[in-house]
Amino acid sequence: MYINRSIKSYINLLSSDRPTPGGGGTSALVAALGVSIAIMVAQIAAKRLSGEKRKQLDRTVRHLQRLKKSTSAVIDSDPKVYQEVMASYKRAKGSKQPKLAQHRIETALIRSFCLQADLAAQIFETKQLLSRVGDFAKGSIRNDLIVSSGLLDGAFRGAWATARINVVYMKNSRKRKQLEQTLEKLEEQYRQVHFE
Repeated sequence: MYINRSIKSYINLLSSDRPTPGGGGTSALVAALGVSIAIMVAQIAAKRLSGEKRKQLDRTVRHLQRLKKSTSAVIDSDPKVYQEVMASYKRAKGSKQPKLAQHRIETALIRSFCLQADLAAQIFETKQLLSRVGDFAKGSIRNDLIVSSGLLDGAFRGAWATARINVVYMKNSRKRKQLEQTLEKLEEQYRQVHFE
């Protein structure tokens, strides 16, 4: 859907009057960019290594590649989940079964929350791996890890905010509180990870 489009096409769609792609998918795109730069740096640094150090960095690269794949997938899945949320609200209007309609809305909101909260967790995981890559990156290439870190920070804020907005609209106060606490904990953990 969006992952295979050109950068120019994506930017034009993003700046249109349509709601998708939006903040959630774009946060995933920014995350995938941050992961990709970290992979590039790791692969360049790995060329200078051998033995156990090379194996260590190769394991980190494989881990980062899995994170790149999963964050990239959210670029296309987020607009679909957003459409499910909007469709659940539309179906609820004039429904003869308001409790069922509200249940469907809550389910769609939770699904949207989970997608973005999982994205935020993957970004957190990536940020933790930057130090491993940084241990082996020497010279000017290490600067690209700072770029990666900045992209990950922006992507995390976007994913966190997109997850949070879904919680705001939930009627089930117990579930809302539980999900808010999940986000608060994730944010606190993310704040503890620094890369310079």
